Amino acid sequence: MRNLLRVPLALSVLAVIAGTASAQFSLRTLYGSNNYGNVGGAIYFDLNVTNTVRITQLDMNYMAPFGTPVGVAVHTTPGTYNGNEGNPAAWTQVAIDNGTAVAQGQDIPTPVTLQTPILLTPGSYGIALVAVGSEHAYTNGTGTNQNYNDANLAIALGSATNFPFAAPAFTPRVWNGEIYYTLGQGLFANFTASTTSGPTPLNVTFTDTTFTSDPAGVTSWAWDLNGDSIVDSNAQAPSFTYTTCGFYDVSLTVTDATHPPSTITKTAYIQADPQLLVQASFATAGTGTPLQIQFTDTSTGSPTLWSWDFDGDNIPDSAVQNPTHTYPVGGSYNVTLSVTNACGTDSVTSPIFVIGNDDCGAASAVALGNNGPYSNVGATTNPLDPLWPCGAGGSDLWFSYTTANAGTLALDTCGSAYDTTLEAFSGTCGALSSLVCNDDACGLQSSLQLPVSAGQLVIFRVGGFGGAQGSFVINVSEIPALTNDECINAIPVGAGQNGPFSNVGATDNPLDPLWPCAAGGSDIWFSLQVNCATSITIDTCHGSSYDTALEILQGTCGALTSVVCNDDFCGLQSTVNFAATPGIYYIRAGGFGGGQGTFTLDIAISGSGSFSSVLAGCGQATLSASGSANLGGSVQYQMNNVAGTPALWLGLVQFAVPLCPPAGCQLGTTFDVQLPIGVGSFSGPVPCDHTLRNRTFYIQGLDLGGVGGCSPAIFGVGVSTTEVIATTVG
Repeated sequence: MRNLLRVPLALSVLAVIAGTASAQFSLRTLYGSNNYGNVGGAIYFDLNVTNTVRITQLDMNYMAPFGTPVGVAVHTTPGTYNGNEGNPAAWTQVAIDNGTAVAQGQDIPTPVTLQTPILLTPGSYGIALVAVGSEHAYTNGTGTNQNYNDANLAIALGSATNFPFAAPAFTPRVWNGEIYYTLGQGLFANFTASTTSGPTPLNVTFTDTTFTSDPAGVTSWAWDLNGDSIVDSNAQAPSFTYTTCGFYDVSLTVTDATHPPSTITKTAYIQADPQLLVQASFATAGTGTPLQIQFTDTSTGSPTLWSWDFDGDNIPDSAVQNPTHTYPVGGSYNVTLSVTNACGTDSVTSPIFVIGNDDCGAASAVALGNNGPYSNVGATTNPLDPLWPCGAGGSDLWFSYTTANAGTLALDTCGSAYDTTLEAFSGTCGALSSLVCNDDACGLQSSLQLPVSAGQLVIFRVGGFGGAQGSFVINVSEIPALTNDECINAIPVGAGQNGPFSNVGATDNPLDPLWPCAAGGSDIWFSLQVNCATSITIDTCHGSSYDTALEILQGTCGALTSVVCNDDFCGLQSTVNFAATPGIYYIRAGGFGGGQGTFTLDIAISGSGSFSSVLAGCGQATLSASGSANLGGSVQYQMNNVAGTPALWLGLVQFAVPLCPPAGCQLGTTFDVQLPIGVGSFSGPVPCDHTLRNRTFYIQGLDLGGVGGCSPAIFGVGVSTTEVIATTVG
């Protein structure tokens, strides 16, 4: 009873702390792309909305290198995307980015704030996201990675097209990203128009589509229909005639009896006489002068004024229609052209690549991470350069990188647009020696690795198979020298999944015991402390990228005895099983014939330990358990889908105490061990104490500020409970 009396007090304290919980929610899919589309391509999915939401931001996964300006255009269609990927008439653009997003690199979330939030009422929608300035990076669907949901939204993925609303559609494809939203409580102005483009006189009728949670509805409207900051109408559905060509902004301000006024402005929403409006565009070409580019205006609408910014510094560089410009150094530049006629002004910004590193002596320095995009279009092959030893390479550009640490340098062109070749050298320009060359590694793109010392200058070149040309990226990573290359520096591991690890760059010590299987090599070392006499299984079956070899040894470094060795068990990966007694065992992980790559170590300790759900939760928060619930093992618990502040505790006694009837939320165990408020995970070892065998304890969590559980009216904040997980020690 003492523990039960603590529950109301604990809840009251937790509710106060959670009172400041954010009202913003998010629903995430996944990151970890294995495919991508064209620049400006589209990706599609279905979104089912349970409660009215305002979507304010999308996190996106772009192929573009870090720092590249990117964006998105959001389109919707009633019902489903499926079957509408090739039907442009089915889609309505509902939002664009606010123009401030820059790519963070592949598989790293890029936040994209929407210029105007998207308001979606309950129902089903097809969603199309059209990339701006980059390709989508996405994941192939497997049937198990295509559905995501919370209490308000459900995502069903999906497909992709290389061009918006144009066949063929590639399916299934999983959008990598996250939707940020708030619940639709308030006043949010919005409107549509009977038409947005046509010849003058252009007659347009506007329809108010404002959302308000006030039952009395909208009480007033103020329309600025031509962008002059003067109210043109106070009607709910006004009409307006545009008599002069141009782009026109339209604004609506609405009020109700409950909320602050809300205003929405749609920029360049109306296009009067579109046939007369200027649309900026340009083309580029090289000249006979190094680093000089010829720019040609290809704009429509007969512009009369031109303004060029050649280097992205927002300072006009030329007012000539078709100028030439000489750049100080080669590289990537953002070029902006603004054109004007009597109907208005339009601008376009596009990146160009200026070749300045056609020869080794002018090699361009690259940095750690993603570099580019570059282009070798127009590059030449110097007859004095070393012949390509792979890929019949040609049309090469030269680069350099200075290492920060000793270890392994990895270079690749994965994600490039053509069949690349890649070669690294030692020496200096004019006296180069090839170290390693690669043609195809990731599809038709190239990858190589080489051992390096700290502060080493590496010169390399990127070309094309048979002299092929196109755009490409360079990905640079440093793999630190391995700390556990020798037995004496073995890294401790424990029950469960360990890693991922890499044996890239590992060496073989001639004083180590010979591998008794797999002609193993490139080994790295781990240690496992065993506390109980038990049976242990260790494998590399999950998440390993190469043909592994695995050996267990006992003794001390320098005097080791092999216990068991395995090469192929689960495909080309390895599994060992052995009877262990208390003490330290050494794990040697290598590769068949010295193969190298990445791998994980899964360690299972035998026993009958188990996890089971014994009481259902309420709301969107859930609790997961993993690890080995056996003597000498370790266990991990994690709260998921938490909307507010997590609270987690363990108990020795199970019960079911109603928390807020009739919502169905129940407290399911005593508060014997309470984690600090705000901590939503717990992990720890299972002691080697035989009195614990077959004993059961229970764990449960609260989401303070959660969705779908107790009403905020009860505790001052929404409260939901996770399921109760029973853990039986084996």
